[in-house]
Amino acid sequence: MDASDPVLASPAAPPFAVHAARGALPGWRETGQGRPLLLLHGWSVTGDAFDGQRVLAAAGFRVIAPDHAGHGLSRRRAGATVAALAQDVAALVGYLGLADVVVAGWSMGALVAWALLRDAPQLPLAAVGSIDMTPRLATGPGWPHGLHGHYDMAQARQMADRVRADWPRLAPSVASGLWAAGRCPQAAATQRIAHMAQQCDAATLASLWVDMAGQDFRETLRAARLPLFHLYGEASRLYAPSVGVATRALHPAAGFSVVSGAGHSPHMERTAAFNAALLALIRQADQASMR
Repeated sequence: MDASDPVLASPAAPPFAVHAARGALPGWRETGQGRPLLLLHGWSVTGDAFDGQRVLAAAGFRVIAPDHAGHGLSRRRAGATVAALAQDVAALVGYLGLADVVVAGWSMGALVAWALLRDAPQLPLAAVGSIDMTPRLATGPGWPHGLHGHYDMAQARQMADRVRADWPRLAPSVASGLWAAGRCPQAAATQRIAHMAQQCDAATLASLWVDMAGQDFRETLRAARLPLFHLYGEASRLYAPSVGVATRALHPAAGFSVVSGAGHSPHMERTAAFNAALLALIRQADQASMR
């Protein structure tokens, strides 16, 4: 992690207003008054992972980061499938009366974003983006671009069993995979990730992990009519560079960017570079939608 590019957002960035989960709605945090930018977090963390994106309020965005079921503000909410998480997000979009929404999902959040694209065509989405993710975690014939380059359902079930058995002990090793290969995070970053992991329900995490491993969004991306974009960390420990190339090939018109020196969590590792890349991809998506 670059010392000149800290995890924490600038002190000048407006704080998040935090809203608890209630009824059919997940908990969420938001800041800004502009165009909705819906940021969907990954497995075993919370929307606080997007603290460094609060500064995008100054770029004209209403930055909204919900917590998925079993995580943080929504820890006690039921919902242990990607489809259920997408339904929660769709309910929040409706409740807030959002329009012209840009959705960017990181890791598991990308699967949720793609589920919205597949299952909720009525939503007023303007573009759908992913951050360091594959449309299919499991590898197989014709798709060697899954998690770690080799992953199957048996491994997913074993991981779920480990999560259920002792999530607190497993969490630090999971967190280590977020950072660029060969780099150690700052102590503040490690502490933040540990705090987020402690706010997650192990049973829900386990069920979600198995459900994630069974997802395949390749056809969803191929058939997409909305602008898509994909953003990757150059040194991700989870997904080789070939994953990004193969994912973009499913829909060649999609925007594409790689954050140098970043791993699986470019928005936390190289915040300024990530934010600049994200804004550029959104501009490209807007231009594509006007053609």
